[in-house]
Amino acid sequence: MSEPRTQRSLRLASVLPVWLLAVVGAVLVVVFATEAPFAWMLLVIVACMLVSFALQLATQTKDGLVERISIASTGAFVVVLVATVVLLLIR
Repeated sequence: MSEPRTQRSLRLASVLPVWLLAVVGAVLVVVFATEAPFAWMLLVIVACMLVSFALQLATQTKDGLVERISIASTGAFVVVLVATVVLLLIR
């Protein structure tokens, strides 16, 4: 059974900005953080979680809420994990 078009667009609109924030934040940390880069990575993931919850609340739709938060959080976690591995390899 396919999901309604509004659910798909709602998922994209509320998940992609979190992933984009994770990518931008992780790249900035890898490139510019000389002091405590792992603490900055923690800050990136916390910011992603807060933005994720804020975007989900802004949609005012409870259908698929847990799924959207899970997708956004997992994607952001994977991005930060990859960036952290890169930091470990270059240091």
